[in-house]
Amino acid sequence: MAYTSLTRRVGSAVRVAEVIQVLVRHGFEDLLQRLGVYEGIPAKVLRRMRLIEKAPSERRTRGARMRGALMELGPTYVKIGQVLSTRPDLIGLETSRELTKLQDRVDPLPFDAMKPVIETSLKKTIDDLFVSFDTTPVAGASLSQVYRARLHSGEDVAVKVQRPGIRQVIESDLRIMRGFAEWFAEHVEDIAWMDPVGIMQEFEQSLMRELDFAIELRNIERFQDHFRNSDVVFIPKVYRNRSTNTVLTMDWIEGVRVDDVEAYPELNSDPKIVAIRGCETLCEQVFEYRFFHADPHPGNVLLLGDNRLGFLDYGMVGHLEQIDVRAMTDLLWAVFEEDTEACIEALTAFTIPAEPHDRTTLEHEIGQYLAFEAQAMVGSGQVGKAIELIIALLQRHQLKLAPRFSLLLKSLATIESTGHLLDPNMDMVPVIRPYVERMIQRRYAPKTLAKDLQHDAVGLLRLGRGLPKGMAQLFRLVREGRLTVQL
Repeated sequence: MAYTSLTRRVGSAVRVAEVIQVLVRHGFEDLLQRLGVYEGIPAKVLRRMRLIEKAPSERRTRGARMRGALMELGPTYVKIGQVLSTRPDLIGLETSRELTKLQDRVDPLPFDAMKPVIETSLKKTIDDLFVSFDTTPVAGASLSQVYRARLHSGEDVAVKVQRPGIRQVIESDLRIMRGFAEWFAEHVEDIAWMDPVGIMQEFEQSLMRELDFAIELRNIERFQDHFRNSDVVFIPKVYRNRSTNTVLTMDWIEGVRVDDVEAYPELNSDPKIVAIRGCETLCEQVFEYRFFHADPHPGNVLLLGDNRLGFLDYGMVGHLEQIDVRAMTDLLWAVFEEDTEACIEALTAFTIPAEPHDRTTLEHEIGQYLAFEAQAMVGSGQVGKAIELIIALLQRHQLKLAPRFSLLLKSLATIESTGHLLDPNMDMVPVIRPYVERMIQRRYAPKTLAKDLQHDAVGLLRLGRGLPKGMAQLFRLVREGRLTVQL
């Protein structure tokens, strides 16, 4: 009895019934069929409740149906949809594009419900904290609402306040979703390869970090340190004495959405210059600091005037290790130079598992891609499109991107598409190529080579020191007849 077993695992028969009803309504009865929901006594009960009756046929894509289902299921499911939108290697390009349209918007709570969060968290009254406070939120989402206020010292600030009780709601939803992920991993073969449990763990970590405003505060301070002397990017100051895990106070940024082209003349700005600057800024974050804004869509980037940019929402950021930047550099250089072998070697650093099942076929397809598609797209400045096609190719071979890389590639594609909104003829290659070349030059600089050699020497020394002990343990196992070999 699949339904009974599933509800036992998830822990909420009512919520499982709600999810099933929504999935059926949006045309996913084939998935429920494979889960066994349409069999046995549970199916009779669900039919009697009219929860698994087939929905009227609609001509909607799979991505549009998934987006509709997630929106109906509520804020936590919208959040996981937004995370999945960064994983075209798992769900496909069409579905990924559709999920990027998910809007994390809910009706705002009245200020009477939000005020206790501020005063309890900061241990002071609103009047003690601010000289003025506009009780109408300027922005709102499922996790928080943002208000405009003024400090007693005169600064205008944005105050981000977490919605009361939202952590408990999300933790409850996460338990249910974790149960579904485990069930899919065990019962749906064509989903199991995606590692739904691993994706769920990734999502939980991302969402719990987003719930902790202290983490976002540190993210902002880190960006502020990186761009302290920049004439191009403005990073708001955060006020630690007005911030906690549930309240975040930062400078108010006065500007317009970066895609509001009609406002550019009044702000003494040029869309073509801003398009290039936005892409350069992200490249600087990735290649110079290895710490980047993970969601630079037009709603999160403001034009301040004089071609200056301000970024919003630092809850979702990406971090790369030095070896990750090297892999990204190698991949882009391989695409630029049409080097099939180098492209495959770079991709193995990106993917799980690292080695494809059919390497020969993969080599042939990448060679064809580099020869006939990549150069045409790169030549016309469509780096994001070239990356998207590589991801589609990986999906065909059931290779999934490591999460940190999926976030990086999504950010690059997003900032490039935003740039094309401002300047349809913008070419990303001249923007990104100098960073790639600079990274290669640094890698083979004498100082870097000496450092790498020293690191390798230390590693060999550690290996040598541990070798006698390891050999002794091996011989002891052989002598005692306890040596096992596992393939």
